[in-house]
Amino acid sequence: MKKYLLFTMMAATMVSCAPKVTSEMLTNDFQAQPTNKVMIYGPKDNVPETAKAIGQVTIDGKKTSLREQYARAIDLAVTEAAHRGGNVLVVDNREIKENRLKGTIAYTNDKIIDSLTLSANRVKQLQHMPISRKPADVKQMGDKEQQEIAQQQETAKVAEEERLKPVYLKRDSIYNADPEAYETMERERELQAELMQKEDEYSANSTKEEDPLGGMFKLSIGPAWTTSDSDNSGSFKQGYALSLSFTNKGYKAYGFGGDFYFSYADVEKAPLFNASGYTLLYAGPCFVIGGDLDSRLSIDAYFGLGLAYSLYGDNSEFGYGGRVSFGLEYKVSETAGVGIDLLRPFANVSRPENIKQLDGFDGIRQFCLMLSGRFHF
Repeated sequence: MKKYLLFTMMAATMVSCAPKVTSEMLTNDFQAQPTNKVMIYGPKDNVPETAKAIGQVTIDGKKTSLREQYARAIDLAVTEAAHRGGNVLVVDNREIKENRLKGTIAYTNDKIIDSLTLSANRVKQLQHMPISRKPADVKQMGDKEQQEIAQQQETAKVAEEERLKPVYLKRDSIYNADPEAYETMERERELQAELMQKEDEYSANSTKEEDPLGGMFKLSIGPAWTTSDSDNSGSFKQGYALSLSFTNKGYKAYGFGGDFYFSYADVEKAPLFNASGYTLLYAGPCFVIGGDLDSRLSIDAYFGLGLAYSLYGDNSEFGYGGRVSFGLEYKVSETAGVGIDLLRPFANVSRPENIKQLDGFDGIRQFCLMLSGRFHF
């Protein structure tokens, strides 16, 4: 008796701690949808205008942290949206700090985009989107449109039943003629269906995409100015710079990577790569932070320390250096983008004689304004 009482108490505790799912619908006439056909849009995604709201769903975490169980919260919201007849879920994370996740249940006749449906990768993308300040603007579906869609679904359901009617009649005739043979056929059919399901699960697991670490390669080029005073004019020494960077930040708010930087400054306005030119090389690891402003725009900042090498005439020297950069990117696709970067490299290496020491720094400091191409992988 004590064991049953203890089991009952444990079950009640687990139920009381489980997240609570509630929904408010404009219509209950829509037929349930498969959960793998529900597209999920995040706070910063552009929701298509064809998606019309038919309800709201709320996940109350209670004693379960939705931030730690975010995948579970999204799964519960998707399941409720599908059960209520929606094929679009627009996530609203404004109350995630209060342990609540909300979403707009919507419906669209557009083609389902598989990359937006429930998966480990999609949940990771949603989890690292910033908290929104206002809900997405999803227009409410009108009564007339609700009736039209409900009628379309009912017509499709009747047509499917008519299509399957001969199959049901054939089964009935087999059962009436030989019940034992019918039961044998049913067992074989169930066994075959179970085998196909296991094969599908095996195929899904074997081809399932691992949660990618994510990364980006960036190539930047542009003018560079050596921001130390010259003896003659006090103006900046202009040159050219090339920068290569890679990072593993992916969809996270931060990450690590590496930088390579090359610049050439024409110190005495001589021809390119003349002996009077000053070359600076830098390479080292970096720390990266950043985030998305919306589905197309993102910002990032790089902070690095590493090794520097300078070459001026017959003089060359190794030293230490660093690089700080701030960038703005516009994504032209899922894997490519263009942007603009502000770079501030410095190196503790020898300076040409006609470049003064500035602010007590015994080395070279430069400023770069660069155009960049970015490639995500």
